[in-house]
Parts: sequence; structure tokens; C-alpha cells
Amino acid sequence: MTTKSNHSDEQAFTIIEILVVVVIIGILASIVVISFNSTLTKSRISKAKADIENIDKAMNAYKIDVGELPPRGDCCSACACGTWAAWGQTQWNRAIEALRSNDGANWSGPYLKSAIPQDPWGHFYCYDDNDVNSNCGDSYLISAGPNGVWEGGGGDDIRLTVTYRPESGCY
Repeated sequence: MTTKSNHSDEQAFTIIEILVVVVIIGILASIVVISFNSTLTKSRISKAKADIENIDKAMNAYKIDVGELPPRGDCCSACACGTWAAWGQTQWNRAIEALRSNDGANWSGPYLKSAIPQDPWGHFYCYDDNDVNSNCGDSYLISAGPNGVWEGGGGDDIRLTVTYRPESGCY
């Protein structure tokens, strides 16, 4: 007499095999996420550099027409004389609006089509305006970079020297 078994001849995965597959998928997913974050950071750095270069071009065109960099009358900005936190939207807007709206004699703008209020990480760009007197040093456009911490132009800060003022000796 022949008896039939209730078990079929199908093979099933063991719990170990399933766990190995889950671990492999997890490792692959983490590699993809890390790669994506690295690409995103590089993209944001490129965007910040492009923003700064566009603002630099606008500021140099403004300087050719008006005779000095915007905003007028500052030798030491909040970036250099205060803290990064002291530099805010009011000062940034003042510099940008000088490039976008009529700012007096010889103004031939707008030099900048739209406002660029913040860097790709959500922080204000810093314009360190030092072209007013003969011993003030370079003028810079600066992003605090990916970490958002003002590091004096070092670390991961993104900094561009705007121009110099030959008649005063300032660079």
C-alpha cells in the first residue's frame, strides 16, 4: 500500500537566506543614498559658485558705472566686523537692491535680473564690502557652504574676491 505525504517536493527559502538578501539590499540602498547625497552636495556647491559669479559680474558692471561697489559707505561689513549671525537679510537686500533698482548718478542697471536671497543651503550670502578706504583689504562674496558655519572664508566656505579699487590701493 502506498501512502501520500502532505508535503510537496517544493523547496522553500530558509530564514538565513532571506536575511542575507535583506542585508544585501540594505547595503546597496545605503550605497545609493550616500552617492546621491554626495552628488547633491556637489550640485549645491556648483550652484553657490554660479550664484556668486553672477553677483560678481553684476557688481563689477555696477562699479564701472557708479564708481564703487554696492552698498556705498561701508568699509567693514557685518561679516568681518560682527558675527555671521549679525549678517542678515537687511544688509544682503541692500547690496542686491543696489544692483536691481536705480541707485543714482551713472546707474545703468539693472545689473542683476532677480534677487538671489539665499545660498542652496538656505543661508544668506555674505558680501564683505571693503573697497571704501585705503587699508581695508579685499571685498568678498561668500557662502558659508554645506555646513552653514562661517569659517572666515576657510573650511567649506565658498568665497570669491569681487574686485579691487586701484585708486585707493584696496584689493
